[in-house]
Amino acid sequence: MKLASPLRFTEAMTLALTILGTAMVYLDQSALNVALPTLQKDLQADLGGLQWITDIYILVMAALMLIGGALGDRHGRVRVFVIGMLLFVGASIVAGLATSLEMLVAARAAQGLGGALVLPGSFAIVNATFPAERRGQAMGIWGTFSPLITLSGPVLGGWLVDNLSWRAVFFLNVPVGMVAYLASRYVPENRDEQAAGPLDWPGVFTALLGLGATLFGLIEGAHLGWTHPLVIGALALGVAGLAAFVLVEARSPSPLLPLSAFRNRTFTGINVLTLIHYFALGGIFFLLTLNFQQVQNYSPTQSGAAQLPIPILLFLMSNPVGRLSDRVDPRILIAAGVLLNCVGLWLFNLPGIDVNYWTSFFVAQVVFGVGLGLLVVPLTSIAIGALEKRYSGVASGFNTSMTRVGFMLAVAIFGAVMLGGFRSGLTARTADLPLDATARAQLMLESGNLGTTRPPEGLSAGTSQAVQTAIRLAFVDGFRQVMWLSIVIALMGLIIWLAIVWREPQAVRLPQAAKTSISSVE
Repeated sequence: MKLASPLRFTEAMTLALTILGTAMVYLDQSALNVALPTLQKDLQADLGGLQWITDIYILVMAALMLIGGALGDRHGRVRVFVIGMLLFVGASIVAGLATSLEMLVAARAAQGLGGALVLPGSFAIVNATFPAERRGQAMGIWGTFSPLITLSGPVLGGWLVDNLSWRAVFFLNVPVGMVAYLASRYVPENRDEQAAGPLDWPGVFTALLGLGATLFGLIEGAHLGWTHPLVIGALALGVAGLAAFVLVEARSPSPLLPLSAFRNRTFTGINVLTLIHYFALGGIFFLLTLNFQQVQNYSPTQSGAAQLPIPILLFLMSNPVGRLSDRVDPRILIAAGVLLNCVGLWLFNLPGIDVNYWTSFFVAQVVFGVGLGLLVVPLTSIAIGALEKRYSGVASGFNTSMTRVGFMLAVAIFGAVMLGGFRSGLTARTADLPLDATARAQLMLESGNLGTTRPPEGLSAGTSQAVQTAIRLAFVDGFRQVMWLSIVIALMGLIIWLAIVWREPQAVRLPQAAKTSISSVE
């Protein structure tokens, strides 16, 4: 895609800055997913550790996304964008040097903060730099190249793990961030001169408290037990924090999200669907890499390449679906997308161990990816266009936060379901094996490692091999439970959404420029 006239130097630098900065944030997560199994072994992390590595990043980013945009409006969007990039790069260096799980989780939290400063400013910087007659085409370029960089994440991450180390996935952010920083030197600063009122820090604090405590309870409940006082206390604190967030937002002179927005049934319905559906889909994105490497015995590079069908389909379908939504009620596209996602999840449920990729996982990803391609663009367009234009930034930021919260809940809750299904399957599949009580206790003690669980020591070669096969099959048992639960949740989300919006007039459509961009699916 090219502009009607050549790019000016400042415009070219603006696109380079925003494309590289946002791609760095998305690329990190897509590349890291492939590295998780290797990282798990190196840092001796169990499933709970992997959940924290993924979820702390999403939690901080989701809670601070709206405040990140407000800071840019007041203090300069380029300045806040660059501060976010430098923070992200610095946190990436710490993550790459991490010698313990705790150090890595802390670095991931700092990365989330950096990402929350980077992402909201991307569209705003382009919007302020390009004149109206060139803005739509500029967003088209952004929407073409940014996903292309993100698409390289799984394969690049796998290659780095195979040939260097999982640490190289984090160090990759350093040159990307530095190039974006150099580009920022030539991008003019811009801010909202009319932005006024205090920032809603009480809203940020209560959102972090509510989401963070809930996340802790959901992750640790699967390991400490759901009746453990610490788990019960964390979940209660989470509920109290979220209730306090609603009260704070109702009374704040400058709320993160005006509660009056929820009087709009279209806005409410689409964000309910976003939260529930991305929650339903989050399990497959978190567990598929583990399945490929721990059960199917793929290398990290093979695992990354094996996951390309979904993002490629998303990229290819973005523009055609954007045009199609001008002629077809977007509610029909969204409903069709949800149903195809459910079919895809059912297909993911079928493979066992040692299966042919092309007749199993590839087919599932194609169906799933087509469903997601039908869903993403109209869902995002409706979410942004549901409110008045002056609230488009708030609407976009809140909808993006809902995707992150949905993924965060999926990693926490489906992780617990996966662990329970794995342990039940492992118990059943080793019931007839000649294991004494000590060996069985050792096996259960290590079961938090899922597919990397090791057979007890001192077994015969044949029994050890039988236990290893049982471990792989038990992973499939847990994986299938997650897929079935995901289907049920996705269908429930569709029904709830239709009940809310079915009598609403056809959703507001956005200009074509908004449809050329593609939402990131982690």
